[in-house]
Amino acid sequence: MSVELALACRAEHAEGPIWDAATRRLWWVDITGHRLHVYDPASGQDCSWDTGQDVGAVALDQAGEPIIALPGGFAAFNTTTGRSAPFTAIEANLPGNRLNDAKCDPAGRLWTGTMAYNRQTGAGGLYVVAANGAVDQAVADLTIVNGPAFDADRERMYVADTGAGYVFEYNYDPATGAVGDQRMFVDLSETGGWPDGMTVDEHGYLWVAVGRDAAVHRYNPDGRLDGKVALPVTNPTSVAFGGADGHDLYITTSWYDLPAQERADQPLAGSIFVTRPGVGGPPAVRFAGLV
Repeated sequence: MSVELALACRAEHAEGPIWDAATRRLWWVDITGHRLHVYDPASGQDCSWDTGQDVGAVALDQAGEPIIALPGGFAAFNTTTGRSAPFTAIEANLPGNRLNDAKCDPAGRLWTGTMAYNRQTGAGGLYVVAANGAVDQAVADLTIVNGPAFDADRERMYVADTGAGYVFEYNYDPATGAVGDQRMFVDLSETGGWPDGMTVDEHGYLWVAVGRDAAVHRYNPDGRLDGKVALPVTNPTSVAFGGADGHDLYITTSWYDLPAQERADQPLAGSIFVTRPGVGGPPAVRFAGLV
């Protein structure tokens, strides 16, 4: 399966791509580069704003305006003024932690994972933000939380603990957002691979960006590896289906964790790639709150 260069850039740690079907644009973040981006494939134009601090992820509100995951909580970001307005706190009492990945579920709840800057084992958790802004912790004792990804038809939620090398599976109630017991779905701990951002396609298969493996993995609903998309860079970070028909798979990448020589040897690290895998997936859901 061939990949193409969608956007040549040198982002430090490109992450969190989400496709907005209404505007046909791809939003993404450069976590350690402190920038929020939006990319228009039709024109090739990429616009960005300085967030002033680490920005773990982006979601959109009902008006299509960005919500960003900052250390200590979510904030609404004004693209006209370049200013952010915090609206909910998450682990704000833990200055050694920050928000990492975030996604909206099919009902518009906003989910996010946390991690410690020093990557301390078990210091992170998974949280859910309701439309009214109420915050609940859904899962505790994780290390570097990525995802989640949702399969509403099978009532499943997937979460990656990148630090441990695991992808977990949970029973998930789309109506209430309730999360069941944790089960191992994929164990990459012995391979050295970093399971990172993920999405579910229209057939219920899970696509996972795997750092250190220079590939995106596709798993069937039973956890069996179904195939890989090879990349010319070591560390893919996340994936999102998009495009006019939902069959373009966008892949963000990073050079942040590469040694100096590998950074020099991979000039495309930090760019965004795209492939047509022959299946599609749903666009991003907008957050049900902040109407």
